[in-house]
Amino acid sequence: MGNILEIAKERINKYWIAVGVLLFLFLFLNDNNLFKRLDYNRQINQLEKEIDLYTAERDANQKKLNMLSSDKEGLEKLAREQYQMVKPNEEVFIIRE
Repeated sequence: MGNILEIAKERINKYWIAVGVLLFLFLFLNDNNLFKRLDYNRQINQLEKEIDLYTAERDANQKKLNMLSSDKEGLEKLAREQYQMVKPNEEVFIIRE
């Protein structure tokens, strides 16, 4: 039994213990520990997806704005359908499905 302990003491060097302790400190007890880094990466991925979504929405709105500013009939159609605007002396019937 004592022989096994002596062999273990020889193999486990004090430097490896120091490396293990430092690794533990850096991975788990540091201000930038492993769990915070993983959470930050998750947040970054989520925000990048939101950026892509808003960029696509902005591009679609820009295209729609360009179309409406150049097409008077399209502008009138939009005003009538979305905002229920009417011309003077005009009756509008709204049919709901």
